[in-house]
Amino acid sequence: MLYRRLAALRRMKQDFNLDRVRKIGILWDASFENDFQYLAALNRQLSETGKSVEVIAWIPGKIVPDRLTGLSYMKFLRKTDLNWAFFPVSDDAKKFLETKYDLLIDVNPSSLFQLSALAALSAAPMKVGPDLTDEPENTPYDLMIRAPKPFSIAFFIDQAMHYLSLIGSPETRA
Repeated sequence: MLYRRLAALRRMKQDFNLDRVRKIGILWDASFENDFQYLAALNRQLSETGKSVEVIAWIPGKIVPDRLTGLSYMKFLRKTDLNWAFFPVSDDAKKFLETKYDLLIDVNPSSLFQLSALAALSAAPMKVGPDLTDEPENTPYDLMIRAPKPFSIAFFIDQAMHYLSLIGSPETRA
């Protein structure tokens, strides 16, 4: 079903420059709630440079942790928001897919299908995700970051931002 939906997706690939990015979508596996501090720091860093950040967080349980509620930039995806094929069907997920992001960052160390499906179906011109597979050609990412085991969100975010800044920098172009 995912491949059928991907066949209809058209992405506009373009030159990437982090300085020109205005809207960023982040997919986050909130099973690792302690990693929220790194996500919050990234949001602060990007917001200070005038970038808009929206996060969809996978909540494995029924209750959203208190420290995550009330954040205007964060939406949640729960088991009740999935259909029988584990595709996200909530209004927040649909809005996320309809939004034109300049950059999509997938912080999904467990390779959860529901987050991977959102990453694959997004039309963002630049997608970044962790390199966790033996078949990188089957991932939806334009840039993959290999992180040490166990997965470190701090390392992943630091490396992703480092390489994204290098890609669009005039000093590093040939």
